[in-house]
Formats: sequence, C-alpha cells, structure tokens
Amino acid sequence: MNFLINTQTDWDEPPRARHQLARALAIDHHVIFVSKNKYGTPRINISNPEKNITILSPFWYIKGKFTFRIPIINEIYQHWLFKKLKIKYRDYILINFDPTASLLHKYFNKIIYLCNDDFLSKKRSKSVIISIYWYFKQRQLIKEALFCTGVSRYLHNYLLKYNKNSHLMLTGASFLNQKNITYKVIEKNKNINIVYVGWLNKLNVKWIEYISQNKKYNIYLIGPGLSKTMKPLKKNDNIVFTGELIGNELREMMEKANIFIAPYYKDKDTEKVYTMPNKFWLYLSYGKPIVTCRINNLAKLPEKFVYQSKDEKEFITNIDKAIKEYSETNFEKKLNFISQNTWDNRVDKLLEYYHKYDAS
Repeated sequence: MNFLINTQTDWDEPPRARHQLARALAIDHHVIFVSKNKYGTPRINISNPEKNITILSPFWYIKGKFTFRIPIINEIYQHWLFKKLKIKYRDYILINFDPTASLLHKYFNKIIYLCNDDFLSKKRSKSVIISIYWYFKQRQLIKEALFCTGVSRYLHNYLLKYNKNSHLMLTGASFLNQKNITYKVIEKNKNINIVYVGWLNKLNVKWIEYISQNKKYNIYLIGPGLSKTMKPLKKNDNIVFTGELIGNELREMMEKANIFIAPYYKDKDTEKVYTMPNKFWLYLSYGKPIVTCRINNLAKLPEKFVYQSKDEKEFITNIDKAIKEYSETNFEKKLNFISQNTWDNRVDKLLEYYHKYDAS
C-alpha cells in the first residue's frame, strides 16, 4: 500500500504525530510526506531521507505559516498543490493533517482526516477571524472524509457532529530499543533531574518557580516558545533552558531524567481537550513517572504512572512522592504498557478502519 500524508509541518521539525505515523507506516509501506511550503519560485523539491519515505517540499509565493491563514490565497495554493499531487499520486491513500485542506475532495476520492489538535481555539489561530475561517474549512473537510480520527475524547465528539465514521485514536509511542533503557535507582541525597519537553509557553511559570526553590532539583526545560514571562526563571541556577533537542541529544537528556513534568497552565486544553498529550508517550517510553497539573479528561492509566496536582504545593509533594514510589517493578510496567501502545499498533487500527469503510 502507498500513502500520501498532507501536513502543515516541516519534516525536520522535532518529531510529532505526523512524523511518527509516517515512520510507522514506512516499515511496510511507501510514504509520501508533503511538508509545509517554503517561500520561493513555485516548485516541489523531492528528497528521500529514510527508507520508504519520500519528502515533497513545496515552494510558493507565500510561506506556509501565512498561506493557510489567508482565505482565497490558501485556496489558490491548494489548487496549485493538489493538481500536481493528483498527477502522480492519485491512487495513494491520502491521510490529511491540515484542517484547512477542504479542497482535497476535488482531487482525491478517499481522504482520511487525522485531527490532532483543537484548531478552532484562538490559542492556535491567534485570531477570531482565522478561527471562523478554519471552522468552515475543517467542517467541510470532516464531512467529505472517508473517516476521521481524533486524538482526544473532546476532538472525537466534535468530529462525530459532522461525520459518523469518526473514531477516538490516541497518539502512540515511537519505537525505542528497550534493551538500551535500563532501570536506575534514585540515590538518596543526590540531586534529582526533572525534565519537561514541549512548548515552553504552555508552562505554568509560577509552578516552575516554586519547585526551583528546592536546590536539589535540576530542572531542564526542553523546547521552543520562550516568552517574556519566563525570563525571571533564567536567574535560577538550577533551571536550564536547552532549546529544542532532537536525536541523540534528546535521548541522552531523557535517559538522564529521574522525573518528567507537565505543569501546564489551566485552560480549555487541560479542562476539556487533552486525553493523552503526545509527550506523555515519550515520557513513559523511558519508564519514568510523570508529575502533571490536573487534566480533567486524562486517559485511565495504571497506578503510579501519572501524578496529577491541583496546585503548586501538591505539585512538589507529588514530585517527592513519585521519587519515593519509583521502583523496578513500576519501571517494567511502563515499558510493557508502551509496547502495547506504539504507533505500530495505531497503524494496525488505522488500516482496520480504512478497509472497513473502503469496502462499504
């Protein structure tokens, strides 16, 4: 089988759901990954960075981060791109991650829509007008899709309003060589390495500042999105901003961690949208506990996997509790759980849905 994955993402960005799905599909299938367009003379560059994966990098008059926010311009770009894709890839199974790509149905018959975010939120669109535009584009896309999947209960319920062939499909863990991931005892009176991975602008700065008062905590904040509100944290000698890390650098930091944290600030995401944030799979892949804020619709997980906190005081209490309760048995349980929830498992489910609806 051959797959065409349409995205608004660069291939060389830190791995996200679309990259992880592409790699899982490429184990047994050929995958064409369409990245976000760059500025330049209209053309499509082709590269083959990995086995069974081909990257199509479009160039156009306006950068992709602006194109899909501007009505009419976005439609002109989509017609240009989809016409070209149809010439060579019309028989590929199309998996779409772009919520505005409602014109796909004019060029391809069978479209799978993987909804991996609450795109209608002003936090994503940055504008009420753009949110309205995205609302109409995404609604049309959902209606025309062969089937849809949402990565949370909230998104799944939203998809069902416009397409009955919609399913909850959580993101998954990328394959890791678990033989290289070993249990390490947290020694008493040693400093604790606390690691966060993700957008920094999601962090509750007050909570980070509070736990940084414990000088036995080495706090590593990995990711983009450093905002003005976080500048006071730079004064703390036990807080390290690493920027974005990928490959071996990220792997070394994950192995070094004793505890992973996710102290998001309270908003619609933590109240309604999140079911299993994608980074939680990364955290659990290394067998370490997660200490987080309260996430109302968090997926049901085994005991001692995730410690939820209602405020900064409970947050630091849960960090200490997670350290005390960390054991080799619990470590092995996490790795076993992850082995049953990889992207390979998600691919099997995705193909099951495809064959079901393709035959009907």
